Amino acid sequence: MTTAPVQGQPAAAFPVAPRDGRTGLLAVPAVVVAVALVVGGLLSVTTVLGLVLAGAGLVVLVSFQATLWRRQRRLTGDLQRSQSSFRTLVKSSVDPVVILDDQLRVTFASESLAELLGVDPACMLGQPAGRPVHPADRDTLFAALDAGGTDATVRTARVRHADGHWRLVQATIRDLRADPDVGALVLYCRDVTSRVPAAGIDLELQELSLTDPVTGLPNRGALVRRLGAVQREARTRPFSLALVRISGLSSEVLAPDTAIAVLRALTTRLTRALRGEDWLARGKDGDFVVLVDGSIAEAETVAARLVEAVGPVPVPGGSLRLSAVSGVTAVPADVDTGEALRRGELALRSAAAAGPGAVHRYDDALRIEQDRRTTLRADLDGALARGELRLVFQPVVDVVMHRTVSVEALLRWRHPLFGDVSPSEFVPLAEESPLITEVGRWVMHEACATIAALRDTDLGVAVNVSARQVRSGELVPDVISALETTGLPSSRLIVEITESVLLDDSHVIEDLTVLRQLGVRVAVDDFGTGWSSLAYLVGMPVDVLKMDQYFLANVEHDPARRAMCRAVLQLGSSLGLPVIVEGVTNEAVLTLLRDMGHRYLQGYVFARPLEAAQLAAGAWDVRTERSEALPVPAAPPASRP
Repeated sequence: MTTAPVQGQPAAAFPVAPRDGRTGLLAVPAVVVAVALVVGGLLSVTTVLGLVLAGAGLVVLVSFQATLWRRQRRLTGDLQRSQSSFRTLVKSSVDPVVILDDQLRVTFASESLAELLGVDPACMLGQPAGRPVHPADRDTLFAALDAGGTDATVRTARVRHADGHWRLVQATIRDLRADPDVGALVLYCRDVTSRVPAAGIDLELQELSLTDPVTGLPNRGALVRRLGAVQREARTRPFSLALVRISGLSSEVLAPDTAIAVLRALTTRLTRALRGEDWLARGKDGDFVVLVDGSIAEAETVAARLVEAVGPVPVPGGSLRLSAVSGVTAVPADVDTGEALRRGELALRSAAAAGPGAVHRYDDALRIEQDRRTTLRADLDGALARGELRLVFQPVVDVVMHRTVSVEALLRWRHPLFGDVSPSEFVPLAEESPLITEVGRWVMHEACATIAALRDTDLGVAVNVSARQVRSGELVPDVISALETTGLPSSRLIVEITESVLLDDSHVIEDLTVLRQLGVRVAVDDFGTGWSSLAYLVGMPVDVLKMDQYFLANVEHDPARRAMCRAVLQLGSSLGLPVIVEGVTNEAVLTLLRDMGHRYLQGYVFARPLEAAQLAAGAWDVRTERSEALPVPAAPPASRP
């Protein structure tokens, strides 16, 4: 039978017939008994008993000989079938298989070697393996052949073709000399040269250009070449791609030497998790890509093993916690290389959105989603000029005084084809480009103008400001321009920023300080989901905390979330900062928060976001009793940072 160390690849130099020790164990006693009977019968040939004994002995000998003959026929048939299966398996392999003995001489070469080197495989038998190898590559190749070990080793060497040109051949080496059923070195060879190199090309430089310098794996250029070659075979056999993205490899956390060591350790793990016929490379943005020799279902299995192989990696001072996701796709023959990679990246993006450990398969729904994103990204550029953007306003209610004290301006987009597009879908697209600054400037002016037009009220308005707009250094001029143009008092404007913005460059803190000195309030939006701590809030130019609605998920039944709601309120109270709770959707949560002591609440339980016309008609006044507005702190002294 044939021994295969890796699924789908033959390993034995010569198939070995199956052993059966039971017949051998009975052979000696049976022969001894038979001979004794025959001899005893001959010595007593004159008696009837002697004749009987001699006859019985002959019967035993003949029966035993017949048994041996039948067993020999069965073993010979098994061996012939095993050899036939071995030849069939090797012939069916697209990549050549070469088997070497202890002297590194060729004992077997598959027929596909003729296509690779242009020589008859039969002519290779008995020849030294190093004869066609480039002299500069022999030492490296022989070192790998002599290294021993149970793990597969991969080496690339230049091998001379019959026409005199050099081919780049990648050999996966399996040392099975210690296996009594094999006793040989098995090389699985792959041609990694897309074409015969032109004269004057430095093959060492060419190979370096196709290799990732950190991991030693083929890079994206080599991947594209390999995909092009594989797609020519995809009409007769399936191929798939598995893209793996690893999270936790932050260059800001790891020293350069440590990052390199971690990547190499991960490469070793991933390589061990692969089957012998799969091909590992580095892709775009540091992702790993596996060309799977098999169906997309097999690719999902391989991807799951790769994701599972990623875990904590030892680093100086402890261990680095890593996680991974994977996207898989088939590689059809009628799809070009770029499209196959794009499909894999779409599946990878979907898996990343699902969270660590996810493995997602590409399907048409992902393509439709991507096409929608592409259309929205293109159309968003002119949406403001076409009048497709508008503001709606959601009330913030003081539940102690029973009155609306401010509203939050929320951006909406009515697309001519898709209708109302969710802000969670189009705002991230806007934030990917400088367009968000232009849109943010328009939102600031429009919100101030809408609130300034309301009569007989001191209603405030909160405007979300993107991190890009804050970092641009144009926030202060934009706010001053909006206030001066609309006539809105600065005390009625609240600028909302995210927690991470407070940790940016010092000019951000300076700009926010200037706004507070003008009388504008600064609110930390989505408080509790980022870098929240008492330490960073102390001394920061902040007036209001807006608690993220994440804390309200199942708050009626989850004691831990109720404790967090109390903690945020206590933190704000200790710093003298009002806390606004977002996302209050039902009366039960409203009652719970009010009983805790939360005063300022916002959500559907009071009102859905109001159009500008509804706001002008007084729909913002969701309570009838008189209330005081949200407290406005005094302007800080000039010396305050």
